[in-house]
Amino acid sequence: MNRSRSQAMTAFLPGAVFRHEQRLRGRVQAVDGDVVKKLNEDVIYDEISRYLERWSEDARAALPVPQGRLRQNFVLVSPDLVRFEVFPLVLECVRRSCRRVRTYAKAQQLAADPRCRTCSAPLRQLPYFNAHNCGRIRPMYVPKCRVPAHGYDHIVFENTGSFVTALWRCVGPGCGGAKLQGTSQSPCGCEWKDAAGRAMMRARTFNDTRAYQVHALQLVNIDNSEFRQYQRHPQRGRIAAAHYLNLIDSTAQGLGDAAQTVTVPRLSPQEWQQKEQQLRQINMGEEAIEQIRRMMGPEESGLAALPSTDADNARWELLGADRPFVERAAVFDPAQIQRITLDDQCARFAELQDRLAQQTTERAREQARTLGIAEIAVTWEFPVARVAFGYTREEHEPERGVLTGFHNKYHHDGKYPVYVAASDTEALLVTFSARSVLSFLDAKGLTAGVAEDESAARRRLLELFTDQDDPEAARAAATVHTVIHTLGHLLLRSLDDGQVGLAENTLAEWVVTKALTVAIYADNVREFTLGSLWTLLSNRVLSWLESTADSVLSCENDPLCHQSSPRCCERCVYLTFGCQLFNDDLDRGLAAEFLRHTAASSHT
Repeated sequence: MNRSRSQAMTAFLPGAVFRHEQRLRGRVQAVDGDVVKKLNEDVIYDEISRYLERWSEDARAALPVPQGRLRQNFVLVSPDLVRFEVFPLVLECVRRSCRRVRTYAKAQQLAADPRCRTCSAPLRQLPYFNAHNCGRIRPMYVPKCRVPAHGYDHIVFENTGSFVTALWRCVGPGCGGAKLQGTSQSPCGCEWKDAAGRAMMRARTFNDTRAYQVHALQLVNIDNSEFRQYQRHPQRGRIAAAHYLNLIDSTAQGLGDAAQTVTVPRLSPQEWQQKEQQLRQINMGEEAIEQIRRMMGPEESGLAALPSTDADNARWELLGADRPFVERAAVFDPAQIQRITLDDQCARFAELQDRLAQQTTERAREQARTLGIAEIAVTWEFPVARVAFGYTREEHEPERGVLTGFHNKYHHDGKYPVYVAASDTEALLVTFSARSVLSFLDAKGLTAGVAEDESAARRRLLELFTDQDDPEAARAAATVHTVIHTLGHLLLRSLDDGQVGLAENTLAEWVVTKALTVAIYADNVREFTLGSLWTLLSNRVLSWLESTADSVLSCENDPLCHQSSPRCCERCVYLTFGCQLFNDDLDRGLAAEFLRHTAASSHT
């Protein structure tokens, strides 16, 4: 069957089970499609390798690390044609008075004889299966009656609504519905054991998402030589930090600065202050002091403006290992991707002398400040790629389950497929104020003091995010992540009001916590955009931000949600498909604290 790329990437990759529109259930065997060429393959395979190294070799099935020569055994595929088999082949009679279960070995047997042996009524699939951490799934185990004449002919499934209490019974003559066994667990027979040394499969329904989770990465896919050079550069973390701190305008400038050979060591601001005092004590003239400052004093821009102590160099290296933080510099580089900000719109309305639109936009900017937002922008060319390379069942963390690849020796010339959905789509780019975030942390006692300006606040937060040895810094960084991630969800959900033509399940997030940035993009994997987010920036920013502020305070599941910890649920914060962290690390209560503090600070 054919499925769109977005459908295939979310629900129809190999190993997934699904319900077909023709009232049958199946298991995906393989997914075919065109080989994708115009992608930054080096970045994709490097990131997959870094991800897979979290699993030991024994915890990966049909999925080697794509490094060195092994990389040629992988192929990037745009999913299109889904090949599946009927699953499970355990069916029951539709007649309530019968309900006898029948198991088939092959789908051809079912097609040849699709009726109940006892009453000749039609059969329907039992929508249940067994799954194990090793990656296997099997039809539910159907026990055999101990009466030789009964065998499997009179077995019925007593569905109580819970696998803990559901039973298999025999309704054959003389058995009278005798209990055979339960359904919650059955042995797998593999070598992958749990903490108790057992290998037990668990019964699951077809709608249970715990039995299958795709492992995928979201990448910014800028396919040009400058971006590739930047991502491979050993000083990419330093360049990204300099761009975030507004010390450089573009990644090209950063690459140029990194290529320069510094012949004269520069003094730090503190060292220059002492040097300047010494020069004044010997009555040196101002012009001469300024000349020395230009030669030896601290740089005010460029990479040289960043300190180069051992501790600082370690910090830039850590930032260079954070792919989203590195990508963010390219996304916010006007030479790479064009964006229009809310401030640009306000200036445009002023130039057009559209006073009503200008006043509305200015009110939107004020509302953004009360939400702790420093910049709102829109781009039509957000180059996002989602790459999927494997799946897990039951347990999804490294070493707790087996990460299984999509390899099928009969497809893709025997290579290991990595499924890709890439497009240049429209996106909202929201960056929060570092001063507001730092002030909030100070109010909670997680930091000491606030910053004089935005640049100083950003520097301080980068120090918190990269200080791995300080537990207090780790707490502060975790708090920031929860606040930014939660507000990103609320901003996304507030777009689903029927006004911009985008539903919540068609949107996705891209979060760069260290840069306090959230991108909300149209997850349509098409090569054109609707302009809906541009319409939002032009006409509806104020109502959108007001709706977001209101959504922090209440939930349809209150008071239950309000009393939960953390405060979040499917009615207020969770996203259907678009969360790259699977709705983890969210707290509407913490976000409400941040907004109350920011609103109070903006009026003082």
